[in-house]
Amino acid sequence: MKPHESRLGTRFSRTHPPVAVRKVLPGWRADTPEAFLLAGRPPGTKYVVACLGDSITQGQISANYVSLLRARFGPAGTTFINAGVNGDLAFNVVNRLDAVIACRPDVVTLLVGTNDVNARFDDTWAERYRKDQGLPVSPTLAWYVENIEAIVRRLQSETQARIALVEVPMLGEDLDGRMNGLVRAYNEALHVAGKRLGVPCLPLYTRLESLFPAGHAPPPYAGDIKEILKAGMSSQLLRRSWDDIARRNGLVALTDHIHLSDRAASVVADLVAGFLESEPG
Repeated sequence: MKPHESRLGTRFSRTHPPVAVRKVLPGWRADTPEAFLLAGRPPGTKYVVACLGDSITQGQISANYVSLLRARFGPAGTTFINAGVNGDLAFNVVNRLDAVIACRPDVVTLLVGTNDVNARFDDTWAERYRKDQGLPVSPTLAWYVENIEAIVRRLQSETQARIALVEVPMLGEDLDGRMNGLVRAYNEALHVAGKRLGVPCLPLYTRLESLFPAGHAPPPYAGDIKEILKAGMSSQLLRRSWDDIARRNGLVALTDHIHLSDRAASVVADLVAGFLESEPG
């Protein structure tokens, strides 16, 4: 990919909802690792923070928590690199660490796992993730942890960055459903891996859960990509806020059962801000 190109989009199928995948479209994104390396460290920069992740971090089909952090800390000299890519699993992040490491970040946050869990919705989703994301195996919890550890260990060995993991947010807002049972299992494993690696894991799932009103009865998550497309069009064409889109869909933290509302993005930003403001050690 050339430095002036950006990634955005989905692939369509008439037979089964496919995964959100990378697609090259014209346009310039000034906050990617590649753009940072091309332009060089901005004058006056005191700290460089790289936010690694998937579409929830990329913030084009989800409320953008990285932009909230930039607005909060940028004036004081912190530069934020958005290293989120639509559709990525932890495996994909492993394979694009070179550019992030070359940026010599002072802090790295890692929020990835939604697609790892979503790939287990059914066998067809798993196969489509394998095809669209170039996966060598069908995703499992053990493989997710293996890739998380590979990411962190390489960052620890090749950078001086402080590192924080971030819990995977819920998939759909039915907390008693099968998919959120899987999300909680992945988050438990993420905390165990964080302790083993000596890095904190920020409690995003619990904080998002606290947004739900008493008696919250959300619609079920059906694994339908049409919800993602409708939310994206509502944002881009109708200029609705992510909170408004969530409300219209009977949701609070999520817009389309996967991506974040404005309220939820603020929760992520607050968690990361707390880590940035904490004392190292």
